[in-house]
Amino acid sequence: MEWVGNNKFFGALSYRIKTLLRRAGKCKKRNKHTCFLLNNRYTSVNYLQLELSGFKCMAKKKITRKELLKKDDEFISFSNRVSQYVLTHAKTIKYLGYGLAIIIIIIIGIGLYYRQLNKKALVAYNIAYKALVSESSPETTEENIQTSIEELDRLIKEYGWTKMATLAIPQLAYLKFGQGKFDEAISLYQTYLEKDKSGSIYRSMAHFGLAAAYEAKGEYQSAIGALRQIVDGENSFLKEEALFSLGRLYALSGQSEKSRGAFKDFVDEFKDSPLLPLAKAHLKE
Repeated sequence: MEWVGNNKFFGALSYRIKTLLRRAGKCKKRNKHTCFLLNNRYTSVNYLQLELSGFKCMAKKKITRKELLKKDDEFISFSNRVSQYVLTHAKTIKYLGYGLAIIIIIIIGIGLYYRQLNKKALVAYNIAYKALVSESSPETTEENIQTSIEELDRLIKEYGWTKMATLAIPQLAYLKFGQGKFDEAISLYQTYLEKDKSGSIYRSMAHFGLAAAYEAKGEYQSAIGALRQIVDGENSFLKEEALFSLGRLYALSGQSEKSRGAFKDFVDEFKDSPLLPLAKAHLKE
């Protein structure tokens, strides 16, 4: 049903309602069955409701098939608008398509280039690692160590942004430490710690190597600071060795109370450690 918003209609409706209500009131006084006389006949309250609804609503106008066919289909209208826009801006859309294609090609090219560089970095890392492994054998010569240093150094310089180059930094620092070049080792360990913020075990190894380099130079307080990074960190890797070394360095630097505290923590925390007898021995001193 469709509501009609006509002022004259609502005026007539209001008058009709008042009239029917007055008649209903008179009829109620005359008849105990609450019926009333309308248009010379008896009717029920339901008839009054039908009368009122007839004034409030009008039958919805039926739309014929012919009228429906005359209306534009929304999807077709939208398609026509899109087609018209494309035809009007064909040149602009063509240039945008070329630009998008060029960007995609550049991105793919960069990805392939980086992949190729990573492969080369991996090859260089394997060469340096092979020399590094042979360095631990009894037949190792100074020449082999120098070859490993040169390969690692080349890897870091040529492929510095790759993960392999980042992992090569602490290995090169270890070799520099073995040669007694403590300042170079310290610089390399610090470079690695600045680059790698992942919280991996390699950071613990770098802190431990840094502490060893500082200790070799006699800078005990700096070594203690490096070890505290391991002991206070969330990663448990090398924490046992770091806590024991911390107690030892406190003793070397004349901080006996802190040394006893570190060894006591070690005994309480690492009850199955092979270093436990040594820690207990330090506590008896």
